[in-house]
Amino acid sequence: MATGVAVLAAAVAGCAPRAPDDSSWVDQAHLALEDTSSQVATVSLLLRLATEDKVLGKYQQVVAQDSETAVGATLQHFGGEQPPPQDDATYAEVTGVLTDASDLLSQVRIAVVRRATSDYPALLTELESVGRDLTATAEGLP
Repeated sequence: MATGVAVLAAAVAGCAPRAPDDSSWVDQAHLALEDTSSQVATVSLLLRLATEDKVLGKYQQVVAQDSETAVGATLQHFGGEQPPPQDDATYAEVTGVLTDASDLLSQVRIAVVRRATSDYPALLTELESVGRDLTATAEGLP
């Protein structure tokens, strides 16, 4: 019976969200925002080069998909962190801007795969806006 309780306790402990201290949590928020900002900048460059016919179609698809996947993983990892109680509002702000970036990169991937080049200018404008939001959010962190 004791062995069963120990296994159950270990299993439950493995499912609990991580609860880093305030400093570690803020560091993770900075890292998540920086990583996402980098992916947004990469996709912005990709679309600018694509409008100048300087990037092959298949490569565009790979870059767009890889960036979307990377941001999704960043969002999932950071979103799974347990923020300290005093950082609930910051958690909502950070995950909100990460979600906006993730959603936008999905739209970009869809446009790239469909070769909807007429959508690229509007997407570039949105990418610039999301990039500014990511930077402003990072700068607002302690």
